[in-house]
Amino acid sequence: MKKLFFIIPFLVLLTACSPSHVVIDWVDFLQINGKHYTGSQQLVISKQTLVKDKIGEVRFEVNEHVKNPKYKIKEGDAAYLSKGTDVYSIEGYPDHSIVAVEDKTKIHGYKLYSTDNAETLDVKSMDKDKVQRIEVYMSDGIKPIKQIKSLTGEEVKEFIEILEAGTVNSAYLPDTSKDPQMFDFVCYTAAPIAYRDTVFFDGKVYYWYSSELTIIDDGIVNYLK
Repeated sequence: MKKLFFIIPFLVLLTACSPSHVVIDWVDFLQINGKHYTGSQQLVISKQTLVKDKIGEVRFEVNEHVKNPKYKIKEGDAAYLSKGTDVYSIEGYPDHSIVAVEDKTKIHGYKLYSTDNAETLDVKSMDKDKVQRIEVYMSDGIKPIKQIKSLTGEEVKEFIEILEAGTVNSAYLPDTSKDPQMFDFVCYTAAPIAYRDTVFFDGKVYYWYSSELTIIDDGIVNYLK
């Protein structure tokens, strides 16, 4: 019996280490026209008409076909985009530092990819005075479910003030007994690119992740319903 006890774990270990069972957690990348791009969850195209010409297409989806962690990325490769996916330029980015691919799960129907040197901001670092409109969506954490608010004028200023007045509390542990409610908000300026972030509600408090977990005043609910 003692011999059997030691043999079984050894066989399990061999199976787990078998090359056929290697799982690679790929970064969401795109390699096209000599540029390396990373998929963004924060960047949103301001409107569909800003998506312009096709500049290339995906040749190979590595996530579905590559099991070798030493694989060298090639022209036309993408982590999670299927072969034949078209890649488009965006108005205002003639250097193609930000590009778009169709994705019906994303706001306005496109997912954006940016190079490391693309000049982009996020909600936390953008010039708040330039925000013209904020759209608020119910979200499941992967995609927006439906738009519930469009804030303009003073509402924009008030919404941002509530966020900025939040209290950093990295020690707070959200209630994980159930999934939190999630509200994606998108800040639009006059630029082609808007910026998305998320407010969470765990049933007790509203919070978002600025530099760290930040508790938001309950007054935010007036802009989320």
